[in-house]
Formats: sequence, structure tokens, C-alpha cells
Amino acid sequence: MTLGKEQFHRQCSIIGAHLLIIPLSFVWYYGNLAAYTDSYIRFSCHPECSEFNSQWLLSSFVAGMFPGAFMVKPLEKRVGLRWTGTIAMVMVNAALLGPAWSLRRSVIWTAVMYGVLLGPGIAISASVSVQFISGWARGKAAVLIATSSGTATMLSVLFNQIITAYINPENLKPDLKIGPNVYFSQSEIIDRVPRAVIIIGAITLCLQAAGCILVRNPPNNDSNSNKERVLSDVVSSNTETNRNVEDIPLCLKSSNVESNHTMKIMKSYGGKQFGGIRQEEQTEPLSNNHCGNTNIETHDKMDTRSHELRSYTPSEVLRSPVFYAVFLFGMALEYGLLLKSNFYKKFAFLYIPDDKYLTLVGTLIPIISTCSRIIFGVLMDKAILNFKDVIMFGLSLNCVICAFWYTAARVNEILYMFVVLGLAVAQSLYYVVVPTSACRLFGPGHTSTNYALVTSGTFIIGVLCPVVSTPLLYTFGWQWVFTSGSIFSLFVLCYVTVCNFDIQLQ
Repeated sequence: MTLGKEQFHRQCSIIGAHLLIIPLSFVWYYGNLAAYTDSYIRFSCHPECSEFNSQWLLSSFVAGMFPGAFMVKPLEKRVGLRWTGTIAMVMVNAALLGPAWSLRRSVIWTAVMYGVLLGPGIAISASVSVQFISGWARGKAAVLIATSSGTATMLSVLFNQIITAYINPENLKPDLKIGPNVYFSQSEIIDRVPRAVIIIGAITLCLQAAGCILVRNPPNNDSNSNKERVLSDVVSSNTETNRNVEDIPLCLKSSNVESNHTMKIMKSYGGKQFGGIRQEEQTEPLSNNHCGNTNIETHDKMDTRSHELRSYTPSEVLRSPVFYAVFLFGMALEYGLLLKSNFYKKFAFLYIPDDKYLTLVGTLIPIISTCSRIIFGVLMDKAILNFKDVIMFGLSLNCVICAFWYTAARVNEILYMFVVLGLAVAQSLYYVVVPTSACRLFGPGHTSTNYALVTSGTFIIGVLCPVVSTPLLYTFGWQWVFTSGSIFSLFVLCYVTVCNFDIQLQ
């Protein structure tokens, strides 16, 4: 591949990776849609499902992301990375368009659809997007992963405006209170919900299809196993040759010639990543003490580079305290994110019955979230902040703001807006730290599996959130629902504080 053509494919693939993850915007516009969906379920669904807890719709989606993340590697081996993204596109958009018909007939089947198609599909799309970005631009992975998830988040600005402008153009107020919740009973609002779902689904389908067309396999991602076997044979042969080098001062020169020859072959098959990883096998002969001080110094430099590019296997990752720090961090922020997505608007209607103002708040959430991701992604890429710094900041902010969430809405709408936007800053860091950890903390060799491991906490949270928050809401009220998010973040913060982020495994 010529340099110009490779650069063109690189740019197209990075743009395509940003479009592949577009369905993730569902998390950010669902909070606005949920206020109308609840009313639709209450008044338009069959009587047997009118009492169904709509929290399970979002929670089923989040829980479904867990198995989806583990589907990436088998699919990639069988059909390749691009077709894996295409399969995910079909799954996602079937689930986004389907509820326009299924919500009226069965909320349970809609939740199943979200759990079986939407959650896994978005998880696959996100993992594929991360692999395209890390494969084409590893040095800028943190900031580009931040901008890719930020693209989906920013698109929810448009979606939020479309949802409210289409469903409630006259800014009608909820007119019915049942228990701790309020509902719209006006038919002119309820009847528009299915058509709004179709509009959002059609836009998502078009953008994600464009992403599937643009992406190309990165240089370090080759589905042809024959090339990998050839590469392994070349390395093995060269390593054996180096071990037989005679003990003379010229051994450094000979080893470097062999190493350069092998690196050229490696790059022709695997790009920079294969070269970096396989170079670890070339450092052993350079450490020969008979070759002088210069040789030892060269070995140290190459050994440092090899350490930086080391790939941890999933079993090694599971033995690392760092994994559990990232895992629990993701669970704590995802729990807060589910609370915000489900309740930020439904709860606020009790004290701020202005639909357009709350839609404005929902519109600002993705803007603030995207800016936060980019800023922290840049700070991490430039090594100004490390993983532990960002994790502790996110947990601390989430802990403090969740504790004051209930009070803010009772004071005034401006304070409530700042509280919700502060939550957006804290929770946006999930999409910087967790995906980036899979390829930067744990190395490039098992990205898809390690990504699945660090995101697997979403399954637990997806199942537990409605189980925990619903009894809290109906027994103790809104305050304890939000306080539970604060307590969870405090618990994880204590663990992260004492956790050593040295990922060397003894």
C-alpha cells in the first residue's frame, strides 16, 4: 500500500470509526425520551403491561452490552473486523426501529429486544471502533476514543431537540401524578411517541451505514492466519540464528542486521504493532555481556520499548488489581449514568414542570460530556494526568454531586442544571478511561477480550439498578435513590486510593 493511499484509508477509517459508535447516543437521549415512553406505556400499552417498570428498558440494554463485548473476537476471526461492524449495525438498528411497534404490544419483549440486539450490537460497535482507532492511530488513542464516543454524545443534542419538538411542540406540562411519578395523559403527545422512535432510528441507520463503508482494516489487523504463521516462523528462525552468533565484538552489528531484516518482514505483515511486540524476542541476543557497554545500553533501550508494548493476556489482566480498579470505576459511574438517564427529567417534573427547559438541560449534557472527554483524553495522551488521577477525580465528583442531587431540584432550576451537568462531567470519564485501558494499560495483543472484561461490569449494573433503585424509590423516596449512587462511588474511591497502578505482575 502506497503512503498516500494508506494515509487516505487512515483518515477514512478514523471518520468511519466515529460513525460506527453513533448508536451509543441512545444512552444520552433516552433520558428525554423516557418521560414520554413512560406515559405511552401507561396509557397506550395493553392493560397487562401498563404497570411494567420502564427502568428495565435501559437496564436491559446496558446488561446486554456484556455478552456483546465477548462476541467481537469470534466474529472478527470468522468474518473480519469490517463485517463484524456491519453485523452490529443490523442488530442495533433492528432494535432501535422495532419498539415503534413492540411497545404497544409488549414492554417485556421490547426489553428483551434491547437486551438481545441493542446492547450487544452497541458493545460490538464500540469495540470495533476502539480497534480501528487503536490500529490506525495508537499514539492518539485516548483523545480519538474520547472524540468517537463524543460524536455519539453530541448527536444526542440533535436527537433531544427532535424528540421534544416533535412530541411536545406546545410545551405541555405533565397532568397526572401517580405515586412518586408524573405522566402525560394528553393523546396529542402519546400518539407521537412511535413516530419519533422511527425518525431517530432512521437517522442512526444512515450514519452508521456510512461508517461501515468508510472503515478499512488497520495495518496491524490481518485476518489471514497464514501471514501470522509466516511471521512466527521468521521470528523463530531469526531468534535461533542470533543464539548461535559467535562471541566476538561484531555480534552487536550482526544482531542489528538480523533485527532490521526481521523488522522489515514484520512490518510487511503486521505494521508497527507486530514489529513492536516481536522486537521483544530480538532483545535477548543483544544483552550478551561479551559485546561491551554499548551493547548493554542498546539492550536497555529496546527492553524499555518492549515493556511499553507488552500485551497482557486476559488471565493476567484478571490477576491485576488495576483491572478491578477500572472495573469498579466503570460500575460506579455506569450506575450513576443509569440513574441520570432514567430519572433526571422524570424526577425534575415534580419541581420544574417546564418540558422545554429540561430538554435544554438534556441538550447541554452531551455537549459538556463531549468537551470533558476530549479535555481529559488530551491530558492523558500528554501524560499530564494518569489513569489513577482521572479515575479518582471522576469518582469524587460523582460522589459529591449525587449526594446533593435531590436538594438541587427543590432549590431552583438553575442549580439543578449545574448539578446534572456536573454529573455529565464525572460520568463522561467512563468513556475515556474504560475503553482506553483495554489497549493502553493492558497492551494491544488482546484488545477485544480485555475490552470485554473491563466493560463486563455493565451487565451487573444493568441487572442491579432497577432491582435496587425501584424499592428505594417506593420505600424511602427519591433522596435515597440518588444517595445510593454517592455511597457506591465512595466505596470504589476508597479502593482506588489504596490501589497500586503498577500493572507488573509478579
